[in-house]
Amino acid sequence: MVMSQNKEVPIIVIGAGIAGLAAASELQKAGRKVIVLEARDRLGGRIFSQEIGKKVYDLGASWIHGIENNPIWSIVQQNQIKTKVFNYHESIYYHENGQPFNPIQQHIFEKSLDYLFNQFKTIDLNEHYSHALEAIETWLHGTAFQKFINDQFQLEQVKKDKLQKILFDFFKVLAEDPCASNLEHLSADFWKNEGFYAGDEVVFPQGYIQVVESLSKDLVVLTKKVVQCIDYSADIIKIFTEEGECFAASQIIMTVPLGVLKKQSIQFIPDLSQQKKYVIQKLGYGVFNKLFVHFDQAFWQCNKGYFINNINNINIHNGQRWLNFLDMSEIYQQPTLLFLFGGVSAIWTEKLSCHEVWQQIEPSLKLMFADIPQPTQMFKTAWGTDHFAEGSFSYQAIGQTDHDIEILKEPLLGKLFFAGEHLAKFGAGTVHGAYTSGLDAVKSIG
Repeated sequence: MVMSQNKEVPIIVIGAGIAGLAAASELQKAGRKVIVLEARDRLGGRIFSQEIGKKVYDLGASWIHGIENNPIWSIVQQNQIKTKVFNYHESIYYHENGQPFNPIQQHIFEKSLDYLFNQFKTIDLNEHYSHALEAIETWLHGTAFQKFINDQFQLEQVKKDKLQKILFDFFKVLAEDPCASNLEHLSADFWKNEGFYAGDEVVFPQGYIQVVESLSKDLVVLTKKVVQCIDYSADIIKIFTEEGECFAASQIIMTVPLGVLKKQSIQFIPDLSQQKKYVIQKLGYGVFNKLFVHFDQAFWQCNKGYFINNINNINIHNGQRWLNFLDMSEIYQQPTLLFLFGGVSAIWTEKLSCHEVWQQIEPSLKLMFADIPQPTQMFKTAWGTDHFAEGSFSYQAIGQTDHDIEILKEPLLGKLFFAGEHLAKFGAGTVHGAYTSGLDAVKSIG
């Protein structure tokens, strides 16, 4: 076993994702000696920009969610990183028969969505419901929503029933995709905790990795250091790696993903408290995947410019879901569709090849578009089986509270500190949430 030789015992940050790099950068600015240990052979963690065919694809995080007062946007501006506005909230909707919603149908659908969202954000759902599924089902069939529909629209009962069905299916997708979970697992309060900033949403034509690179400048980052054990029982902390090395630290900031903590692949001496271990298992953490599909020419048309959010009921995993995809052609300068899968459907995609997933998608597309050519290239992500991530990002699980987050954040013996997107006060599951959690950990160190 090799013991690292340091004249001054450093603070060690475990994990070179955004939370870890933010913490390390802040410590270094304050004049502290800091080393970052990263298990992967690259920096960024769940930010993963990969060059494929001379184009850069963000296989993990892609968006800055609102640029107003967003600390990530500040980094972008300071480093003159090129971005492109890509607001994905305008949608085009299709029925399961492949026909687009007509203007009246779209108006009714979107106005109903707005009403429900406003209700969910203004009342304390947790006072009445334990989980989101119960809340949605109750509200869709409740007297308040029925009165809204009757007052706003003149609909026959059969159309009311259909509206309720497609709204419920839509809420399921809102749970699966943005939350990387299923509606059945979400707290009724998750509607209030989106954690996005105001303003435009932007993407990176040359990859999110540019933010990572700007944060990691001048930092000592050691890659391929898979931490197995942390002994913080003595004044000097010892960190043992899979490679047989031992690093000494005065303090540690743990920024590994929540999925890794859930896996319990890192041993702590002394062991984490039962309370902390309980919270780790209690917090929500899900899977979100992408399928990129290239074509020689675009077969789709969109009257809203560069974006299409095409939603259609399709049987792809033993149940009905709405297929959600984006037109990314402007970003990649090539006809490209990006299909999004969260929760159950994300796990489903990891069991299949790209071709097999496409075979499930294609019949629905053929209902919407007359002539679909064969893709020229396809590739997908698999974050659920990534051993250094064990998933994609956190969500607010049933029964989860702010107090749980505080329990997990609580430092141990003034030596072991925790950070990561799952601990963010604002923006859990986002890059900016991870970034601010790293800064919060540094403040705790003092």
